[in-house]
Amino acid sequence: MAGLSTWTGKPWKSNGSHVNGNRVLPIVSIAGTRGKSTVSWMLSAILKAANIPAASWLSTGVYVEGERQEGELGPWSRVVLAARHGEIDVAVQEMNAATVVGAGLPKDTYPLAILTTLCGNNDACLLNSETELQRRALNIVVDAVRNDGTIVANADDYDIAELANNTEAAQVLYALHRENPALQRHLAAGGYAAWIEDGQIVTGTAGSTEVIVAVNEIPATLDGTILFQIQNALAAVCAAQIIGAPATAIAGGLRSYEPDPEVQPAACNIVRFNSATILVDAPRQITSLRMLARGIKHKPRRRTLVVSGPFPGLNNDEDAQEAGRILGGLGGIVLLHGKSAPPERMDAIKSGIAASPVPPIVLAVPDELRAIDHLLNTIAPDDVALVIADDPETVLDHLWPAPQISIDAGKKPGMVERT
Repeated sequence: MAGLSTWTGKPWKSNGSHVNGNRVLPIVSIAGTRGKSTVSWMLSAILKAANIPAASWLSTGVYVEGERQEGELGPWSRVVLAARHGEIDVAVQEMNAATVVGAGLPKDTYPLAILTTLCGNNDACLLNSETELQRRALNIVVDAVRNDGTIVANADDYDIAELANNTEAAQVLYALHRENPALQRHLAAGGYAAWIEDGQIVTGTAGSTEVIVAVNEIPATLDGTILFQIQNALAAVCAAQIIGAPATAIAGGLRSYEPDPEVQPAACNIVRFNSATILVDAPRQITSLRMLARGIKHKPRRRTLVVSGPFPGLNNDEDAQEAGRILGGLGGIVLLHGKSAPPERMDAIKSGIAASPVPPIVLAVPDELRAIDHLLNTIAPDDVALVIADDPETVLDHLWPAPQISIDAGKKPGMVERT
C-alpha cells in the first residue's frame, strides 16, 4: 500500500486476495448524512489518475470508469461479477440510510467503509427522527465491515468517531486539525490519520508524515475556504491510500475534480460568471449552511449576494430563523423568494436576517427563477453569490443554458464559465 508502510491496520484485499477459498470483493461502502457522493467522485477522480479500474453505485446511478450505465440493479450485478473476477479493482457503493435499515447488509463483507458525518456535533440535529434513521444505518454499515478490514472515519464528528470504535476493524481517522482530541488519541496509540497542516493535506502517524496536496489547489474547496469540501477531500485521500493509489495520483485526482452539475446538482457547484463566482448548494442542515457561509466569508470578494427560498428541508421556524441569521451575516444583498411558503417560515427567515449587526439589503422576488435572473443582472466582477436552491436541476439549467455555455479548454471538468 503506497504511503502506508508504517500503518498498523489490515491491508486492502483486492488484486485477487482470498479468504477461506472465496475472493474478497473489493467494495468500498460510503455512509453518512452528507458528503457521500462528493467523496465518491473525488475517489473516482483519484483512481482514474492512478489507472485503477473502478466502478460506483451512487444516488444518481451506476458508473463504470465514469460512464453512466442504463439501469441500476443489472449494471451493479455485472460490476460485482467483474470485481469478483478481478476485472475491476474497486467498486464504490453509496449507502442510502432508508435502504440499509430496511434491507440490511450482509455482515463481514466490506474490506473498507468510509463514514462521513452524522450531525457535525449539533445537539438539536441529534434529536430528530431522520438522524435516528441515519445512526441505525451507520451502525449496520459498521457491522458489515470485515474484521480484517478498515474504517475511515471523520474525527471532527464525535458521533462518527464513536461509531467507528464499535468494531474490530482497523481505523484511519481524518480531521481538519491535528489537535482534534480523537485524532490525538488515535495517533498516540500508533494509528494512521490525515489532517490539515500549513494549508496542506498531511497523512501519517505520530512520528512520520507525508504531504499530499495544498487545499487551495483543490478547486472544489473554493481556494481552500469551504471546510466541508476539505473534509471530503481528507476522506477520499485516506481511502485512496488504503486502496494503494500513489501520492502523485491522489494530488492529481483532487486537482482535477469539480462537482459536475449534471451528476451532482447543488453539491457546491461553482459557476464563473463575468469574473464573479456563484456557488449553488442545497444544505438541509444548519451546520452545512454555517460551513458554507464561513467559507464565503474567507473568500476574497467585493460583495456577497444570496438567493434563498424558505428552506423546506429545515425542521422548524427556529432553524429557519438561525438560517436567516447566517445569511444576514454575509452582508450585501439577499434575494428572498417563497410566495407559496407558509408566512411564518418567511417571517422567521426575515427576523434572523434583521438580527445581523449590519443587516443586508433584502429584496422580495416572486419565485426562484426570477431571483436567479435578478442575480445575474446585479452581480459584478469579483462578487461572490450563494444560491440556496429549492429546485437544483431547474436552477442549474437556468444559470447556464446549453447554447450559452463557454468552457475554457484549460478548465477543470465541472467548472462552468458563462459570459
